[in-house]
Amino acid sequence: MRILFAAGTQFPFPRMDRVVQGVAEQRLTWTLVYQAGPDADLSTLGSLPNLRVQPLFKAEEYQQLFVEAELVVTHAGMGNILACLEQGKPFLMMPRLARLGEHRNDHQVDTAEAIASIYHLPFYEEVDSLIEAVLEYDGAAPQTVTPGESIRSQRRDFGKKLNALIRTL
Repeated sequence: MRILFAAGTQFPFPRMDRVVQGVAEQRLTWTLVYQAGPDADLSTLGSLPNLRVQPLFKAEEYQQLFVEAELVVTHAGMGNILACLEQGKPFLMMPRLARLGEHRNDHQVDTAEAIASIYHLPFYEEVDSLIEAVLEYDGAAPQTVTPGESIRSQRRDFGKKLNALIRTL
């Protein structure tokens, strides 16, 4: 199993760090990659032999890691969510929580709730439940979310409308 974990690029995300560590310790034969974010404390994660971790990967390298991943475990950032949906990539979400100092507000909870509602995908706030979901993930199960072209089309249409609106200002 090849899994890409993505914490985003803002603020430390200790809950995701614990998820990565928990999975790495229990699945020594899996290949795990973690983009932990610029201020992540990598001291405990760097010693796990099946885990490659960096604060940030170069864009081209991250894209390659994304393509190679059989599962993406991500914060509830729209960039990663849209990439997963557009490319039909299986993913699990853990939204950053403001009350834990992981973000300025809880917009990621709102995003995760909306994605969960639209696509019937679960999201996780608790470390142990996300670890369990990753460990139980069955890559052989059929992918139920494949809205890629629809999302690309809607995003293009939205972009055109937004650009037209901006030109009128």
